[in-house]
Amino acid sequence: MARKVKLLGIQMQSVFDNKVLNYQKIAKVLAENADFEPDLVLLPETFNAGYYAKNFKKNAEPIPNDQTSMFLSGFAQKYNTNIAGTIIEKCPDGTLKNTLVIFDRTGKLSVKYHKTHLFSHQGGEEGKYLAAGDNIVVAELDFGRVGLSICYDLRFPRMFRTLGLRGAEIVLCPAAWPESRKEHWQILNQSRAIENQFFMFGVNQVGKVTAKRTDAGCSMLVDPWGEVIASLGTEEGILKAQIDLDKIDEVRKALPVWQDRRIDLYEA
Repeated sequence: MARKVKLLGIQMQSVFDNKVLNYQKIAKVLAENADFEPDLVLLPETFNAGYYAKNFKKNAEPIPNDQTSMFLSGFAQKYNTNIAGTIIEKCPDGTLKNTLVIFDRTGKLSVKYHKTHLFSHQGGEEGKYLAAGDNIVVAELDFGRVGLSICYDLRFPRMFRTLGLRGAEIVLCPAAWPESRKEHWQILNQSRAIENQFFMFGVNQVGKVTAKRTDAGCSMLVDPWGEVIASLGTEEGILKAQIDLDKIDEVRKALPVWQDRRIDLYEA
């Protein structure tokens, strides 16, 4: 029996430090696509206030007890869907973390994941302002098992192999990935899907960030064979598709790389 899942990604240019305007942009898209009835909605990295490291502290919120959590919870319940996106979290221990949350159809916080790999190169300053997470997370949602990752994590294949070993069927990757490395974004999303024979769902910020940086957009959904089955360009837009999770078993039977692994020679 087919296991159909409807996915909706919102590729947007978040307005810096204006949470209400960003909420309004998302609310409009959800209303316009309500008849699609998505099972999961994915928003880009730091969708609520934009990705700008120097402003992380100003825009940080406790989870789930602040306005962005309330927004996600309310709209998940209103549209009977799961909604995922990242928030800069003000943690009880005083640290800040880049946190991917999923609110389920009842509006409850289902799971959260703290970004494991912090980008602090070529002008990036995540490590200066944020603490890294120390857990790899697979969420059990009502339609299947979903692995969680954020942006720079995409460059670390062993993390994604671990997600696969733990049963992930779809891996989410919200991002604020720059246009200057657009080809890496596209290739790595396909590579992670091919290597692990699961679905990759990457949703990126888009548009001018600073005079020196533009985010790439190019959000995509990749199937377990590595084929891009839905994608966007470099403008704001909506990515939506219905997938069949049974495709994972079909691909793994057709090309059984999992059973051919030499774990006597390497770890996974």
